[in-house]
This record gives sequence, structure tokens and C-alpha cells, in this order.
Amino acid sequence: MNWIKKKTLSVDIGNSRIKLLDDDIFSVFELHHDDWLKKIEKYLFDNNDYKFIVVSSVNQEAYLCLSKLFKEKGVQFANAADILEKSRIINFSRVEGMGIDRRLGLIAAVGEFAPPLVTVDCGTAITINILIEPNIALGGAIFPGLRTQTKALQQFTSLLPLVEPVKPASIYGTNTIEAIQIGVFSSVIGGIKEVVTSLSRKKLKRQKPKVIVTGGDGALVAENLSGFDVHYEPNLVLKGLQKLAKSVNIL
Repeated sequence: MNWIKKKTLSVDIGNSRIKLLDDDIFSVFELHHDDWLKKIEKYLFDNNDYKFIVVSSVNQEAYLCLSKLFKEKGVQFANAADILEKSRIINFSRVEGMGIDRRLGLIAAVGEFAPPLVTVDCGTAITINILIEPNIALGGAIFPGLRTQTKALQQFTSLLPLVEPVKPASIYGTNTIEAIQIGVFSSVIGGIKEVVTSLSRKKLKRQKPKVIVTGGDGALVAENLSGFDVHYEPNLVLKGLQKLAKSVNIL
């Protein structure tokens, strides 16, 4: 095999997708495809030589498959959870069990914006994560994402169909599909607004935090969070992963 160049790769393994940041090239692989591992192997190793791979994961099964591949290829890699223990970018001492993706999102956001800030990751779950001065994580909220809600309605009822979540055209539905779309969309937008508004009112003396939105449904959500200082960043977790690695001199 002819190696073209050596570089570092950032890998974010989610519940349903694997996202890669290769320098400035962003790629996505869907885990529901049976051949996802073969596709990643071909993409990564046909024309590139990676000197180091840094990985964050909320999906243990997919992580084990990928780590086995990296070992077979003789590539050095590290789990972001291990690196995080050495980093002092953010004080996480007030929270327990905050997932690595939530932490990395805050690490990326604080590199671009001064606290107070809130990150909102819109994927299988919606996670809302709060950071105040001086870079202290307070915790946040978790509830089902748009597609998780629509799948749950179809799975746990006899008559409701599986619906594609979109921004509804009306404030009420004249048929079942429209009613589901309005209900699910409103629950997500309303839930985010309630958490951020309560934070501003009760914790920040009505100071409005910046809201940084990411995730598979992040663009749709960001467009509809009126009344807030909203910023959309599709690669927030991956950028946090890069920043974390640099902070402990891996990159």
C-alpha cells in the first residue's frame, strides 16, 4: 500500500452514526448499515496513513469494533475519556455521569464563546448542557430527540404511523401525521426554550446565555429557537475532541 500522507483523525461514535474529522474534511457513516465497518476501513486506509486517532464514543459495541480495526492496522489511538482526565479546560466537578459527547461539546464551545453558554445536541437524544463562569459545568437536561419520539409513538401504539419529523406548516394538525409532527416538534423546541429561559431567570440574573446547537437535527432546531442568541455548529463534538487532544499535547 502506498501511503500518501500521515495525519491525525478525530472520530465521534454516536448511537446511530459515526462522524469523522480528517483535517477539515467531515464524513458520516450510518451504523444501521450492515457494512459500516467495511466502508470506514476502505475510506480510512485505502489512501491515508494516520499517525494517531483520537476517539470519543457513547456506543460501546461500535467502539470495540473500531478499536479492533485500528489495532489490526497498527495505528495508535486513544479514548477521549482517558484524555479528559488530564485536561483542565472545564471544571466538571459539580456533575456526575455527564457523557463524553456532552463534555466535548462544551470544550469546543468555550473555545469560541465566553460563558455563560448552553450547548444543545440534537440527535437520538436532545442534551442540553450548561457552562457558567469561570468555565464551570453545571449539568443540564436530556430528553428524547425528534426521531426517537416519532419512533416511540409508532412502536408503542397500534394505529399511529412512523412519521418523518419536520417543521410543521401550521399550529395544529388536520390529520394524524400533521398532529404528530406538530406535537413532536413543539415538545423539542418548547423543552429547549424552557430549560434555557429558566436558567437565565433563576441562575444568571436574566443574563441570556449563548446557545450553540449541534447534532443531526441541529440545523432544523437552530432555525426555530427564536428569542435566543443561537449559533449552529454541525461538528461541535469533533472540534471539542481536537481541542482536547491539543490541550494535553497529543496533537
